[in-house]
Amino acid sequence: MKANTAVSYLLGASLFALAMPAQAQDAASADAAKPAEGLGEIVVTANRVASSAQDTPIALNVYTGAKLAEQGVNTVRDLAQIDPSVNVTNSTGAAYVAVRGIASTDVTEIGDPSVPITRDGFFVNRSFAISSSFYDVARIEVLKGPQGTLQGRNSTGGVVSIITNRPEMRTGAYGSIEAGNYKTFNGEAGVNVQLAPGFAVRASGTILSHKGYRTSTGPAVDGDDENFKSGRIQALYKGDNGLSAWVSYQHDSRDVNGDAQFRGPLGGPMPDFGKAKTFTSFVPTLTKLESDRVRWELAYSADMGLNFIYSGGYDTANWRNRLDATGGYPANRQFRQQETPKTWNHEFRVSNNKDGRLFFQAGYFYFQEKNVVNSGIFNLDMTGAFGPGGMFGPGGPLSFLPNVDQSNRYALKFDYDILTRSQALFGQIEYKLTDQLQLSLGGRYTWDKKVRTGNAVLSLPALAFPLCGNDFPAPGTCPPFPLTTPGNGNLSQGEPTWHAGLNYRPAPGTLIYAKYDRGYKSGGFNSNGSAPSVDYGPERLDAFEIGTKNSLMGNTLQLNASVFYFNYKGYQGSQTTDAVSSGSGVFNVGSAKVFGIEGSLTALASKNTRVNINAAYLHTKFGDGIKINTGANPPVAVDIGGNRLPNAPEFTASGSIEQDVPVSFGTFTARIDAKYSSDFYYSVFNTTDTKSWDYVLANASIKFKPVDSFWEVSAYVRNVFNKQVLAYAAQNFNAGANTYQFQAPRTFGVRASVKF
Repeated sequence: MKANTAVSYLLGASLFALAMPAQAQDAASADAAKPAEGLGEIVVTANRVASSAQDTPIALNVYTGAKLAEQGVNTVRDLAQIDPSVNVTNSTGAAYVAVRGIASTDVTEIGDPSVPITRDGFFVNRSFAISSSFYDVARIEVLKGPQGTLQGRNSTGGVVSIITNRPEMRTGAYGSIEAGNYKTFNGEAGVNVQLAPGFAVRASGTILSHKGYRTSTGPAVDGDDENFKSGRIQALYKGDNGLSAWVSYQHDSRDVNGDAQFRGPLGGPMPDFGKAKTFTSFVPTLTKLESDRVRWELAYSADMGLNFIYSGGYDTANWRNRLDATGGYPANRQFRQQETPKTWNHEFRVSNNKDGRLFFQAGYFYFQEKNVVNSGIFNLDMTGAFGPGGMFGPGGPLSFLPNVDQSNRYALKFDYDILTRSQALFGQIEYKLTDQLQLSLGGRYTWDKKVRTGNAVLSLPALAFPLCGNDFPAPGTCPPFPLTTPGNGNLSQGEPTWHAGLNYRPAPGTLIYAKYDRGYKSGGFNSNGSAPSVDYGPERLDAFEIGTKNSLMGNTLQLNASVFYFNYKGYQGSQTTDAVSSGSGVFNVGSAKVFGIEGSLTALASKNTRVNINAAYLHTKFGDGIKINTGANPPVAVDIGGNRLPNAPEFTASGSIEQDVPVSFGTFTARIDAKYSSDFYYSVFNTTDTKSWDYVLANASIKFKPVDSFWEVSAYVRNVFNKQVLAYAAQNFNAGANTYQFQAPRTFGVRASVKF
């Protein structure tokens, strides 16, 4: 009741502020009013050089750090709640991103994302690493469609580029604090100091915490909680001789219970979980991450009109994840996984000044990751023949036998070393055929290498654990599994990608562009089981797009639109087969096509009213005659020809309205925003038990800032109508049930911030 009352007051206040008559605004203090200077200009680096977002021939959405903070967008997961082209799937402590229906299905340690996440140009390879918080962020750019020529490896669906604030040649500080329901406490602070002419340092940090949104009815802990801490320190030198140097160090720490997983029967529609407040987990779960990131950049602008940039970085991480292996009784089987990747990233680029008819960029890219993975099924309670005094247990007559693993009690354990290496040469030119017409051509050649060495070890305690997807497999359906099985794999491949485009500017503020891009995502191998390595090839995507960007009426109105068509070849899909170990693997299952239309409107309706509307139509379809094995035991081949791609809603829309109400002592700002998504599927099989139904998520906030002040305070409510929205759905044949996870319920709170 109290929650509903608080929400009602806040929503009512926001609507009242939006409906304030113009007379109240006219009577306000002139000092508090904002001058009508248009919508302003947002500078992006989508093409690896600075340019106005409205003058960049790429379909993109850009969000400033200030707007992200106001809307409560703290992670990539939150980004999907405001961006109509983005879907984020949460799974086992990690997440992967889909843009325009393009997403990766292989989220293992040898898989690659279809929509890479980059931080200050550094490629984030592991899906669990993107759960880190956004803080001290300048902006986030969501680039749509293949970006392989300039942005790098595997960007068939697009790129999410996170750009943090760098040190500035001034002294200042900022901070914010937030408190809300579910014992939410978020804090962020930073300080910037110029220590000498041309030299400055910046330090910032954040804390995010809230208790679990869902309560476990079993003996395990609550789920969907948050406990994240991070700190970053940077230094920047800018010389008068065209030389600049930047270095950054960041440490992240995350320690949570993990995602709340709900279960329903296989093959049927998703059960009605009510408001998804309780779930059942019989074993302890956790997700822990400790990571350190170092970034650096050297840049030099020569007198001859050439610019040289070298950027690099080194990341280390320790990720641990524990899940309920069965979702029921007996409550003694836990899946455990630990990864410790070490990642290097280097890029050299050279370009000329953008002041003539010809502009070019060229460079070399190098990426390497060495990862150690330990995972398996852990028996929490060793009893009977494997318990104390039992035949195989401690002190028993057969405890000396090999693979009787009493020290760690793993029934099945995987120990692997993985090497991923990628190198590329790239270049792109832009040539002005006339003052209004520009030709753009680019190319990239990528060499990818993946190596995995290690073993799968089956210990005798595994006799009590079903490995064949069924507690009582039919005779002959469970292939023999040796006690120790090599899990080695080796794959090397090279692939070109390219870009061609025409950009036409018939008048100031108007851009029309047409382009063709080839996207590529590297292949891999399935080698974590009882069979030799089974390779799968790369995905290829031919993308055609026509778009326009228009700044009208003194830049108080921006109208953008695009039409695109993707031809997908070699779709990497997951299916069950005896050719790989643990039942399922990734294979090139066939072709797919994607057609879409997108449009956006941003308007300064008055000097105090801002409106934004985005809409997208998406039609996706697998080619005819594609059959994929289900996870049933034994596997059953299902024709998915004509099915929709996963994570691809047919229609999405988002919008916001923001109203300033100046008064004599300051300005109130009310904001309401919402996102609509039609239904979509999480599985290539398009079954009702993995279907996300259409939904609307709405948010509201109201902010107050005094005249000529360094502080402001706001109140907010997110998911106003407390909608139950899926975040993940999967068929789990080993557990004999479907698995579901949900987005955050309704949350509300207050936030105060200062800036000096």
